Amino acid sequence: MTYENYIKASLTTFAAKEGLRYGSTDCPLAIAQAIANRIAQGWQGGDWLKVIEDADRVRGTVYKEPYEIEYRGHAFRQLLTAIEDVYHGVAESNINVDGTPGLYYCELHNVTSPWFYKNIIERPDDHPRIAKVGELTFFA
Repeated sequence: MTYENYIKASLTTFAAKEGLRYGSTDCPLAIAQAIANRIAQGWQGGDWLKVIEDADRVRGTVYKEPYEIEYRGHAFRQLLTAIEDVYHGVAESNINVDGTPGLYYCELHNVTSPWFYKNIIERPDDHPRIAKVGELTFFA
């Protein structure tokens, strides 16, 4: 396995745990795109693994129980195929609007992180809502 493949596997796992609970690959792919946007913005010096490891800190909705991935399921296999394009920056993004990248996300009706509420929700001039994918709302 190469280091690049390890990064893609880590990205896939994180996006699957965060987004497959919503049923399709739309949400996990949007989450993976948010991680890629953070890389493009220079978060953690552009280090994929550090950004993925730090992603829990800036999530808006914290779930009480982790999502159990069905690794042999159709949605996970679709995600495996699509993550390649996200990683290489060639995926079509539905969370980047008019050149503004989606960086943060939450279930808007279920914001459980005090940090997120204070720093993202309460600062719409700095972090406007720019997209909605399934149950998730994305912010700049």
